Amino acid sequence: VHEIKTPLSLIHFVLQNRKDEMSPLVYQRLDHAKVSIHDHVERILFYAKLQATHVDYSLKPISIEESIEDVLLDLASLLEEKQVQVQAAVEEIPIVCDERALQFILTQLLVNAVKYRNEQMESEIRLETGFHPAFERYYLKVADNGIGVLQSDLPFVFDKGFTGDVNNQKQSTGMGLFLVKKLCDDLRIDIEVESQRGEGLTIQLLFPKVNTDSVC
Repeated sequence: VHEIKTPLSLIHFVLQNRKDEMSPLVYQRLDHAKVSIHDHVERILFYAKLQATHVDYSLKPISIEESIEDVLLDLASLLEEKQVQVQAAVEEIPIVCDERALQFILTQLLVNAVKYRNEQMESEIRLETGFHPAFERYYLKVADNGIGVLQSDLPFVFDKGFTGDVNNQKQSTGMGLFLVKKLCDDLRIDIEVESQRGEGLTIQLLFPKVNTDSVC
């Protein structure tokens, strides 16, 4: 899998330096394909990592705003091609996490929202950060206006292989949210999920309270 990253980097380099030689549509499609391949490679690597006896994380104070900006930049071609608008009400919150793992989690949540968008209306994803007084935890919320999930299916959305009952999702693997839950468990991030069929899905990440002054 690591060897796949070498030609993937070459594709990225060519797309960045030969953009003027392609039509906008060709560039968008190729960039979307690159993003999809990269996403699948990252899923495989994180799945393999989670099977290891000992998993190392680099825990440090990170900027949630910068992490979100990086992920949105990486997914720009996918969001543009699928015509999904992202509305962000993001403020900096004091969290300690593994930056790469958090960006992978956020990527999976956004990709899932795009995959299960409602094609009969304008698609929108809302990102929000803040402090949850009831839980006394800082949170990151990802909410969409997609097709949503049946109440009876909510307990299973993080199960390996779960894809719901939507007929047009035959290419879904059901691995994205499964990996999200596994990583969150490792990183002590709690997940709250809410949904109504036809009204979208909301996933909220609640970060552990950590004294950032004591973390190097």
